[in-house]
Amino acid sequence: MNRKFFPWSMTLFLLSFLCILSSCENDNDNKGNAVKTTINLTGIEFTPNCYSDSGKMVGIDYDIATAALQQAGVNVDFKTTNVWEEGYNATVNGKNRAMITVGYSADRKDQFKWAGPTSQGLYGIFCNGESGYTFPLSIEASKQIGNIAVVRNWLETKALEDLGFNNLVYYDTYEAALKDFMNGTIKFISSDFYHLLSSLPTGYFMANVMTVTRYQSVYYYIAFSKDVDDAIVAKCQSAIETMIKNKKTVEITRRYFSIMPDDYIPGTIQLFTEATPPLSYVVGTSTNRTIEGSSVDVVNEIQRRTGYMNKINVTTWVDAYSTPQYLPNSAVFTTARTAERENKFQWVGPINKDETYIYTLAGSGIDTIRTLEQAKALQSIATPNEWFTHEFLRNNNFTNIVATAITSQDALDQLINGDVQALYMTSLDMTWLVKQNGKSMSDFTRHMKVSDYEGYIAFSLTTPKTLVQQWQRNLDAMKEDGTFETISNKWFEGTPMP
Repeated sequence: MNRKFFPWSMTLFLLSFLCILSSCENDNDNKGNAVKTTINLTGIEFTPNCYSDSGKMVGIDYDIATAALQQAGVNVDFKTTNVWEEGYNATVNGKNRAMITVGYSADRKDQFKWAGPTSQGLYGIFCNGESGYTFPLSIEASKQIGNIAVVRNWLETKALEDLGFNNLVYYDTYEAALKDFMNGTIKFISSDFYHLLSSLPTGYFMANVMTVTRYQSVYYYIAFSKDVDDAIVAKCQSAIETMIKNKKTVEITRRYFSIMPDDYIPGTIQLFTEATPPLSYVVGTSTNRTIEGSSVDVVNEIQRRTGYMNKINVTTWVDAYSTPQYLPNSAVFTTARTAERENKFQWVGPINKDETYIYTLAGSGIDTIRTLEQAKALQSIATPNEWFTHEFLRNNNFTNIVATAITSQDALDQLINGDVQALYMTSLDMTWLVKQNGKSMSDFTRHMKVSDYEGYIAFSLTTPKTLVQQWQRNLDAMKEDGTFETISNKWFEGTPMP
């Protein structure tokens, strides 16, 4: 009896198990037929990412997100909202919901499940008409300008609040802020650059608007409510990565923003660097520009060996350094590996090595500086903002730091113009910049060597370890087969390699 019953009970068990499996991604109707999951997708009018054109929803993020969701096998019920906060809160608290054009941030990362990025933005402060200022300004200097129009609870606004801005005027909608910006009620506005350019009348930006400062790169994702099945999110992510690799995202982006440069379209890994020659710098302008430098050559050769070339973002050091501390699948180079930074990243390298010195103008009358205590006694010493050199001065209790320079060139200008007494800089940067400025090292006095350091590619902690290990293996292979030496000699012939 038991032996006759066993096959039937096992069959029923297996059928029940298969039914449970089949329900993981789809519900069933009352006849037992599989029904696709419906995702309630929300977006806000945000040109060129998501907007209505002749009654039809279009835009970079809309097109990429709906294509990815379709490939994930779900139905999409799309609705727009006029107020960002309404759509955001509905996605956080709702069921089977998602929202597009949501900037990924450290504060938001645990509130959703994410797929992306679908597009990239640049947050900046902009001025309408003459102001009496010479732009661009540093972040600190931008805190002293007039009132800045911002939209309540938007990510670009929260970023300014986190940076300590107190000169913000809040609006409930972007349209209201833009109206006052254009009619002269308020002179400055915080905005995504591409959103501002697309929202203004044709030609208005070039004729009237100036960039005060750029303060953050942003990556827009599909943000799913936490209840959405992981399999759906994973399929969306896979679909987006496939569209990135086959250049479909480039095609979609250029459909709405034809002059978008390649390096402002997201890759599978977001790579950041700053303009710090000879390691990395920009040659040319607009869509014709190229990114060159010794570290750029190394990174591109590593990428070539992995089989896919991601573009490189050149931005301010503060932006380049802070973004991979929260953004998945991202890296910044060339990053000095210090004890303070050790646990913030995964490291690939070294890709360069150098020394740091204190410099003054020749003939300044300043006695030779041999100790840190003598350097502390100076009236002022410049170094680029948030460089490891800035961290060093801060950690060693210097009270005469002037770290308002956005770039190494800005810091050198401060010394040349007499704004500061001394400059704390790397040897490679100093040698290159002096030559580029038509000067000689004899115009400067090099004082004590402060430190030796090695530069690395610093990956976010959320980047898969297998990918980081692949990059390290490729770099090691380059050093073994002579490729790394060839690159090094191209830029620094005769200089010891790391």
